[in-house]
Amino acid sequence: MLRIIALLLLPTAIFAQDTTTHFSVAATYNTGLNYYGRVDSLHSKGFYPSVGLTLKNGLYATSTFVFIQNSLTNQYAATLVEGGYNFNNKKNTWAGSLSVSKFFYQADVSLVQSAIKEMASFSLTHLNKIINVTASANVKFSGYTDIGVQAGLDHIIKFTNVLGQGVIVLDPSANVFAGTQNFTKTEYQKKNILLFPVAEQEITTNSKRFNLLSYEFSFPIIYGYKKLNLILNPAYVLPQNLINLPSQQELGAPLFYLTATAKVTL
Repeated sequence: MLRIIALLLLPTAIFAQDTTTHFSVAATYNTGLNYYGRVDSLHSKGFYPSVGLTLKNGLYATSTFVFIQNSLTNQYAATLVEGGYNFNNKKNTWAGSLSVSKFFYQADVSLVQSAIKEMASFSLTHLNKIINVTASANVKFSGYTDIGVQAGLDHIIKFTNVLGQGVIVLDPSANVFAGTQNFTKTEYQKKNILLFPVAEQEITTNSKRFNLLSYEFSFPIIYGYKKLNLILNPAYVLPQNLINLPSQQELGAPLFYLTATAKVTL
């Protein structure tokens, strides 16, 4: 879910840096909503239309409206708002972005990531003809603060003049994600008087740990024709270090999911 807006910005990042101001409208369907491979118990699917404005100086803003579908409900779940700045050097060998995001979830939504309220992110990519290398970091705010990092590799394959003046781009990618996780831990300690146990005392503590969160392999396929981009992105995610405590458990297993996006730039 936190990669929704990144996916919507993908065509701009792959084809070229924009030098004009434009408005965009997009719609995406996701067969398996997940947060670093962690899923809700109903394994929800998602549909999220979005609107965005990108200025010629690299500043942008997007709003995404998330609707979820599972065996119990079809409902509006959240609005995600992001503002940021995309940049690259003149030789187009380096590209990066800075962004801040605000998440407005419905109170009755039980998605894994719904506790997150705000996020600030930074990413930097070294671009070359052989393989692109990306490093990024983010800070997520909820009742606690979590830090996340990502390292990724991808290789762009472009075909021009497809079906007329269309362009097809393939971008096989591999990413690894790590970060902190906050969780509560409950222990029972025996209370002794003169070395004799008389009772058990419940002690609950808050803990934080930095761990590998997931591996993800994806194969975005983008078809661009004039103002239209069609994006098909199959992905396979392997969650790591799921919290499995009596007081808090995370659901997750290797997951194949698919996102399909149609985007029009005006």
